[in-house]
Amino acid sequence: MDLTIIGLVSVIALLFVGVCALGYACYNLIKKIEVYEEWLEHFRSEVDVVYAKLKTVDEKNLFEKDDDVGFIFSEIVRITKEFDDKIK
Repeated sequence: MDLTIIGLVSVIALLFVGVCALGYACYNLIKKIEVYEEWLEHFRSEVDVVYAKLKTVDEKNLFEKDDDVGFIFSEIVRITKEFDDKIK
């Protein structure tokens, strides 16, 4: 009888320690996720600003597509737009 009570108490103690450890691990992971979410929101807003600035630079189509500068600029705008679409 004494062995079953001691075994039961030890199992309950081990389960309690395990639950506490898992709870602490989940708490730390949630905190990390919140930091990454804040970073992502900041990064997303920065990409929006960069894309808007690129569009205002070329709103009058000053960069012709037939020269090298225009080609590179249009590629930068395209890549920025694709990146902006992917992170939304």
